[in-house]
Amino acid sequence: MPADGEPIVGPVAEVPGLYLAVMHSAVTLAAAVGRLVARELVDGTVESALSGCRPDRF
Repeated sequence: MPADGEPIVGPVAEVPGLYLAVMHSAVTLAAAVGRLVARELVDGTVESALSGCRPDRF
């Protein structure tokens, strides 16, 4: 878990094709994040709701 406590969700620029969806042990966000991730991966959209969770924030 990162120091900021936020999930890590999104593509990793340094590794083409790698997309992370890493959260803490709670399942409260799983359905919503799963839906958003599916839209990004299947439809190619960029979900603004995930902007604070992107791997490039490190």
